[in-house]
Amino acid sequence: APPPPYLPRAVPPPVGDISISNIDASTGQIDLGSTARIQNLVLKDAPAREVLELLARSAGLNLAFYTGNTTDQPGQPGASTSTGGPLVSLNIQDESAQDVFNYVLVLSGLQANRIGRTIFVGAQLPAGARQLISRTLRMNQVSVGQAVGFLIAQGAEQQQVATQTQVTIVGEGPGAQRITNTSTSVSRIAAQPEIPVPGQNLGPSAALLLRGVLVTADERLNAITLIGEPRKIEIASALLTQLDLRRRQVAINVKIVDVNLLKTDDFSTSFSFGIGDAFFNIDAGAAVFNYGGVNPPSANSTFGGVVAPGVVANPYAGSNIFLNPNSFVSIPGTSPGSVVIAPGGIRRLANPGSASFYEPFVTLDNPLQPGFTDITPATDNITTIAADGTVSTSAGTLGTVTSALPSLFQYPTRFLSKLRAQITSGNAKILTDPTMVVQEGERTRVNLTQEVLGGFQTDFVQVGNVVQPQRRPIIKEAGLILDIQVPRIDDNGFVTLAVAPTVSAVGSQVNTDDGIIALLQKREMQSGQIRLRDGQTLILSGIIQESDRTTVSKVPLLGDLPIIGALFRSTNRQNQRQEVIVLLTPQIIDDTSGKGSFGYGYTPGNDTRQILQRQGFPVPNR
Repeated sequence: APPPPYLPRAVPPPVGDISISNIDASTGQIDLGSTARIQNLVLKDAPAREVLELLARSAGLNLAFYTGNTTDQPGQPGASTSTGGPLVSLNIQDESAQDVFNYVLVLSGLQANRIGRTIFVGAQLPAGARQLISRTLRMNQVSVGQAVGFLIAQGAEQQQVATQTQVTIVGEGPGAQRITNTSTSVSRIAAQPEIPVPGQNLGPSAALLLRGVLVTADERLNAITLIGEPRKIEIASALLTQLDLRRRQVAINVKIVDVNLLKTDDFSTSFSFGIGDAFFNIDAGAAVFNYGGVNPPSANSTFGGVVAPGVVANPYAGSNIFLNPNSFVSIPGTSPGSVVIAPGGIRRLANPGSASFYEPFVTLDNPLQPGFTDITPATDNITTIAADGTVSTSAGTLGTVTSALPSLFQYPTRFLSKLRAQITSGNAKILTDPTMVVQEGERTRVNLTQEVLGGFQTDFVQVGNVVQPQRRPIIKEAGLILDIQVPRIDDNGFVTLAVAPTVSAVGSQVNTDDGIIALLQKREMQSGQIRLRDGQTLILSGIIQESDRTTVSKVPLLGDLPIIGALFRSTNRQNQRQEVIVLLTPQIIDDTSGKGSFGYGYTPGNDTRQILQRQGFPVPNR
């Protein structure tokens, strides 16, 4: 086949909508409370302190400039060796005094706070001169550790308290003393300086919006306390609100179908016949010929016997023997004689004679013809006359017979034939049909297995100076294992997941010195990450194991003849195809207010309803 054509042009993959959230990151403004305007102002390399004093005086306000810690904090914004602060250059026309005042603060990096009619300005104002607020936020979804790390990356600071305990043992024996010293240290975690320090490497140039905000974490309540200026606290709160979004959840319905297609074509012929002392038997392609009426002895019975020909135990001993009531056999000495014992001595009246017995025989040609296996003769009625003339009579008993079917059957010599043709096929069954709720970034696992013994493992463990072997069983799991991972659920209704089903069964059993162990037949697949729409069904197939076996048994020469050769051979063809099909259907759960109805429409069946009612659970009416 020809190769497929190339695309006419490069086509990028589709891009969905991206959720966007904006935050106003502008700094706070100092309100001068004045409508004064600057008509014309030109300055070159003027100290920021003098410029701010001029602008504050034009608005009728006072200005207090703080020059402390300007050299002790070399990395702080606006730090300078001059008490007048950084130098600024301005060329302003027709601008409000308030805007120009805030422009100078932005350029110089100075902090400012208005209290009454006085504006406090400095490179780093004391805490009492700054407008500080404290706000505590209890996080719902994100952990405080992740939230604190996020805020520190934005410029916030954290005071981390570490407690170290040192244990020292003084002395030996029962008189030893245990001395414990506990020390507490506080470390500061913050971003690098924003302005490069002389003699050091260049610092970061990124905008750190939360510089000057103190962050404290409470892991017990999963809460964060923020301390700083109101504008920065608002920015930090907005960032935490975006960070604390709920992870979406998806309900994944998984159907695993095990398709076992087994097709067996079986054709065989069996027949037998006898001629004189010869007997022929053809059974499913195997030919047997016997002459003489008895099978020849085996090599073991001839070679291992004491006499020749060999002697073996009769395999038919203990079989039923019938009695012929119409034929008798007379055996001498089996009839009792008569002896009279009198006070004068013992006198024989008659010698033992011959008695008649039923002649035994065996029925071999008809297994449904019953016969007598035992006959009990009747006893005589005896009349006794005593010396005094008294007569007494003893009644006899009736005879009984026992009948049964013959326990032996001999195949007749007439022609017997049997033709066998069979075609069998398999079917499919659903192994499992669960519905699992998985959160974004999590994984779930379904394990429907049975433990089987897969052998023993010997480990050598050293006990003292002796290495001793320890045997432990190897337990394997046979059944179904389903592993599902959901790394991403995006805002456009797409679910990215990975599924790894494993279906295993006992293939065969092996008898070893340690006992019978099971060999597992396993079919496993890993899909990798795939993307599905909400409610879309994915069918994973191709987990196939196929085998085709043909077995032919035939009589030499006769089985190769055309047409009639089918009577002398047996053909068995088995085609087995096993396939596992996985059907996945994700459904994104909308758990917002008024829409979280997933799982509430379940209607149990009659049997499940009775079980739930006995356990005391409320069951909805049908």
